Amino acid sequence: MTTFSRIVLLGETGYIGSRVAAALREAAPGVPLVGRSAPTLDLTAPAAAAALESILDPDAVLVVCAAIKKQLGDTPEIFQQNLAIAVNICRALDARPVRRVVFFSSAAVYGEDVPHGVIDEATLVEPTSLYGIGKFTAERLLARTAAQKNIPLLTLRPALVYGPREPAYYYGPSGFLRNALAGTPITLWGDGEELREFLFVDDVAAITTALTLGEATGVLNLVSGTSYTYAQALEEIARLIGREPIVNARPRTKARVDHRFDNARLRRACGACRFTPLADALRSIAAGAAAVAGSAQP
Repeated sequence: MTTFSRIVLLGETGYIGSRVAAALREAAPGVPLVGRSAPTLDLTAPAAAAALESILDPDAVLVVCAAIKKQLGDTPEIFQQNLAIAVNICRALDARPVRRVVFFSSAAVYGEDVPHGVIDEATLVEPTSLYGIGKFTAERLLARTAAQKNIPLLTLRPALVYGPREPAYYYGPSGFLRNALAGTPITLWGDGEELREFLFVDDVAAITTALTLGEATGVLNLVSGTSYTYAQALEEIARLIGREPIVNARPRTKARVDHRFDNARLRRACGACRFTPLADALRSIAAGAAAVAGSAQP
């Protein structure tokens, strides 16, 4: 395990960032973790580069989970904000290089609506959303700065992440489960038969931690190599709760595209990485929700 003077984590209070922070603190208790999120540090603001520079040092590792999610709007304004985040990080690194950078990109860089067959790190990048375009632009900006400053850079491209207490606007297995437990209708686009990679958030945090404290560089798809359909997620939920959930099907607005990934490069870089099967993850989420509900009872 590489020893760092500190871990600087951007996006510490976010859905993924908060779990990565907890995992890093547990794995490296002797290394101070300095977390920043908006509004404490607004990375879109002109003064953000100088503020970030002040907490970096040459023996630090910088982990970048900060971004404005596509679910909040795939708009030019949000693209511009995400671009500002990347530019400010590059300015800070240019002024004060660190030992290592880990950047959370997204599998959206391959194009959410592009049929690729099986995706690996050599697959052509064809982003179709402004979010995906922004993530790939950030990748290239960081790669340029890292090369100029001789900073080892690891870029992670995760698939769809789900888990307990995720934001309500996420579309996926845990959102379906939340609605099913509450007895409220689940909105399903199309027949739900498109294949998707669903990553349990605890697995993402554990793997990110191992990679951050290791030495892997380059681009890695953060994927399990196992895809499920939304319909399979609904079947697992029905088995779990003992009844068919209420589903409101809506017409598909785009052509069906399946997502399949090869994770051979990730497994070479992180041989001990583990992935929780969908049924087990949903069972864990349901148990956590029941515990929370029980503790709230008078």
